[in-house]
Amino acid sequence: MHVASPLIESKIEKTNVAQGSGLHRAKVYLKMENQQPSRSFKIRGVGFACSKAKQAGATELVSSSGGNAGLAVAYAGKQLGLPVTVVVPETCPEFMQQLLKQQGATVQVAGGVWDQANQAALSLLESRKGSYYIHPFDDPDLWQGHSSMIEEIKADLPKKTSTCCVLCRRWRFVFRCCFGVEEMWLV
Repeated sequence: MHVASPLIESKIEKTNVAQGSGLHRAKVYLKMENQQPSRSFKIRGVGFACSKAKQAGATELVSSSGGNAGLAVAYAGKQLGLPVTVVVPETCPEFMQQLLKQQGATVQVAGGVWDQANQAALSLLESRKGSYYIHPFDDPDLWQGHSSMIEEIKADLPKKTSTCCVLCRRWRFVFRCCFGVEEMWLV
């Protein structure tokens, strides 16, 4: 469900990057994941997990996220022809709730924080036969799907590189990318 997003060379001539014991000048390439159908890298892993859920017999997808993961589940469900319920916390902005609804998802608001919304999402599974839970960030299927980005980067780079830098707000994303880096460069 994801697209091969462009890899572009930064317009900054060369950038100092840490490598080993010092700084080195290097070209920097940017993977434009904002070009994905759901506007973030999340569709890579979420799309993979949702496809696996459908193959396993899912008749509905349930998730808990007031952000990009929920939007990716809503998009994936629409593409797969599966109904989607996304449980969001009260802090989820109205514009995000509207984006989820535009993708056809049912939005339920529960709790003041994600943990509470997540518990509400998990409780839905008890009464809905055929519903599959898609975790927004902590699942090996997500990590495997996200690693497809590394395959694309390797194919798009003009030559083999010795350094891969990942800018992110969450350490789990680095962990996800390591699956791809290990597979493509270290094995």
